[in-house]
Amino acid sequence: MTYAVVFYLDPLLSLPIHHTIQELARKKIAPLLQSEGIQPHITLAIFDTLDCQTCETKVAGLAKRLKGVNLEFVSVGIFHTESPVVYLAPTVTQELLASHLELHSMLAGHATHAWELYLPGNWVPHCSLAMEFPPRKLHKAIQICMRIKLPLSVPVAALGVVQFEPLQPVYDYAIEGK
Repeated sequence: MTYAVVFYLDPLLSLPIHHTIQELARKKIAPLLQSEGIQPHITLAIFDTLDCQTCETKVAGLAKRLKGVNLEFVSVGIFHTESPVVYLAPTVTQELLASHLELHSMLAGHATHAWELYLPGNWVPHCSLAMEFPPRKLHKAIQICMRIKLPLSVPVAALGVVQFEPLQPVYDYAIEGK
């Protein structure tokens, strides 16, 4: 079973992201990316397997150590793949990279087959807005995503683990403000 470790964004301050994702689905440009319990987020890692029980204590501990993580989204980007991905990109800070590296180091012995695109040195921090849609709809997707007023400052609300296929939250832990 595949698992992702994510930074969940503050639900109130990420409303522009949420509304954009909903609009893309409503206009049948891209499938709805959110399901119950899975809100706007930045994926830090994906593993083919994860010992969730052992890792829960580690994830909870990291969430407790992280204080006031804030993301400043500054651009709309595209992953140029067979099925494009349109996303919001935050400013990459030392704090964000350090959190990412710490997470990977902490979970290394408790997970298998980390996805290469999410490894330190390869990772492009992003919040997906549209994916799994035909390239012919890319122009319209970008037009809608460009309506988000940038820069958009959004605190990270929680650190969580999500199982996918089927997509469902496993657990999450709040990240306190500064």
